[in-house]
Amino acid sequence: MAKLKEKKDEYVAKIVHDLKTPIYAQISALQSFLTTASEKISQEEQDLIKLTLNSCNYLNKLVEIFNSVNKLNFETIKLNYEKFDIVELINSLIYELNILIKYYELNITFDCSRKIIINADKLQIKRVIENLLSNSINYAFKKSTVEINLTTQKNQFIFEITNKSPYIEPEILKEIFKKYKTHSSLYNKNGVGLGLYLSKEIINAHLGSMIAKSYENNTNIFGFRIPID
Repeated sequence: MAKLKEKKDEYVAKIVHDLKTPIYAQISALQSFLTTASEKISQEEQDLIKLTLNSCNYLNKLVEIFNSVNKLNFETIKLNYEKFDIVELINSLIYELNILIKYYELNITFDCSRKIIINADKLQIKRVIENLLSNSINYAFKKSTVEINLTTQKNQFIFEITNKSPYIEPEILKEIFKKYKTHSSLYNKNGVGLGLYLSKEIINAHLGSMIAKSYENNTNIFGFRIPID
């Protein structure tokens, strides 16, 4: 078993390396071009390049998710707890995804002017929120509103994202956090479901639970709840 794991890890590491090398090259080239040529091209052209850059960054994160999920086959998630302001984290992620938000002509609603300090693994929680926010943006109806809500309830912190997107049948919703399960076919999009699976594993490691609700008026809510120390 140990030798099998070693060979598998070696094989996956090679695949990840082979994928990351050209992705990094594309990201670096696009960033360099935007820096040096921004004054010579139109705003529309800049936005298209930024959208391409965003796609490359998404692909890079997808490779990282694949690598993380592969490690979970043999290991448990190790958490590094720290206290941080989750409002600041969410605002930074909204800023990072701004080009995608503009491309789909969405309105992001997140009204929280106060700090909310939680004790959790900041990097892992960032992964979860980024996965949920990216999904909500990608699958939302064009020109609709994506709403982010934070609440505390019975010693729990609750994060929820609401968007307007196709209704998800209960039998699909029940399976949606399983590995390689996806509802992408509802949106004529491609996906393998690894992001939601990894999110569930991260939240489970925090002794929390995922949230998934779908209503026939085409309102969907995804999120998570974790204990407050």
